[in-house]
Amino acid sequence: MFKKICIIGIFGFFSVYMLYKNIWLSMVGMIIFIIYGVMDKRSRKEERSKKIQAKFLDFLMCLEPLLKTSGTFCMAFSEAVSDYKRFHGADELSLYLDAAVKDFMINISTSDVLIGMAKKLNLEDAYSFAGSMVVCELTGGNAVDVTERTTELLVGKIRILDDINTALTGKVFEQKIITLMPFALLGLFSVSAKSYLEPLYNSAVGKTVMTIAGALFLIQWFIGKKITSIKV
Repeated sequence: MFKKICIIGIFGFFSVYMLYKNIWLSMVGMIIFIIYGVMDKRSRKEERSKKIQAKFLDFLMCLEPLLKTSGTFCMAFSEAVSDYKRFHGADELSLYLDAAVKDFMINISTSDVLIGMAKKLNLEDAYSFAGSMVVCELTGGNAVDVTERTTELLVGKIRILDDINTALTGKVFEQKIITLMPFALLGLFSVSAKSYLEPLYNSAVGKTVMTIAGALFLIQWFIGKKITSIKV
């Protein structure tokens, strides 16, 4: 997180400096970019969701075989949490899993525990699993079959996401190159043909042109980011 924000700040400083050749304006640009990075909760939420989703799938894979051998769902859940922590250690998901185990120990119903855990995780897959188990509990279904089916669906979903990300990798890279290329060219011309760019930095018309160019770069970046943001 800190590393990403630093990169955003450096890019903000570099891009504004290439447009105006002014240290103070570049510092302001860097601060604005850093504030954007800090306040960009949506991106952080999506990154967290992807990580938790993969870990939640690992937990379900630990849970599925134990349901066939353990006496109750609560026992299987507790053993699955122990197995999960052997592989992943104490991470964010394990905190919620441990809380669920404690709820089971004080005889809270399976449906209430899973729904409560899903709310804490705020994860669509956790809601789906909780909903499936609630229906299973009400209808007397087989918990093993429900967990197995849910795991298969999540595996399929993650595979689709991987295929989409693979297909988009090239486009995302192209979008980054398109965003960086104008500033790289400005940097190159500043070194090799400094006099050629002087009118842009030393006149009101030139500064206006650079401001318009900067606004167009931001619009292009925003549109490109929207196009390459696909949810499943």
